[in-house]
Amino acid sequence: MTGAPASRAAWSWQCTMYTGTSSAAAVYVDPGADSGLTCSDGSALTCSCSADPCVGMNAALPSDLVCAGAGPDASNDGCFSLHHAYGTPPTALTLVAGRGSGTLADACGAAGIVKVYGHAGGLDLLMSWGAIEAGRNDSSMVPASAAECQDLCDSDSACKFFTFNDQGPSGGNYGYFRGLCFLQEELSCEGDAFSHYHGMISGPASCSSSDPAPTPAAGPAPTPAPTPAPTPAPTPVPTPAASPAPTPAP
Repeated sequence: MTGAPASRAAWSWQCTMYTGTSSAAAVYVDPGADSGLTCSDGSALTCSCSADPCVGMNAALPSDLVCAGAGPDASNDGCFSLHHAYGTPPTALTLVAGRGSGTLADACGAAGIVKVYGHAGGLDLLMSWGAIEAGRNDSSMVPASAAECQDLCDSDSACKFFTFNDQGPSGGNYGYFRGLCFLQEELSCEGDAFSHYHGMISGPASCSSSDPAPTPAAGPAPTPAPTPAPTPAPTPVPTPAASPAPTPAP
């Protein structure tokens, strides 16, 4: 990749793993190092790279994304999706981040890009490669976490979802591209909304549930209908007493 500074990785050289499927428990493992994690099938979760040393366009990737914590983020009740990008992966992301291997799900389509935050040097390179449209880059902030990326999305009315690049630790050799924050429009297609992607964290502009429907104001109590006066029972006509039959004369 011409133009990438020698002191900065073009692709991430460490594997991102979320213990307990939680972004709050992220660990970054060097290729060949023992992650200390075991997958459900009993195999060890490993980090490998196609080159040694792992430099340039050779991404470090975990052996199993699901075992590495892919899925709903346990630290925020599943609001974020770990090891997932919203929509199909943006071109800018595919140029600087390794996706992973195995059975990977793809979203139904691409989400429109509203803006991309990140390191000025990294954004300039991505623009020179034609991966980001002019005017959609913003180096005023490099988010350190997915939560900061979400805040940027929430503050932009055009942004409905975000994808944050969490490959590699903050401040590491991947500094030109770690922390890329994609503000995205909502997908217009039906089907899967997220794609598997190593080290990506994605989610909606806000984790807050929708506001409950307002409770209608209480109106005046209804006036009870007047109780009709009871109808008097009819007075029975008295039955005349029977007169005794006359006694015949002797």
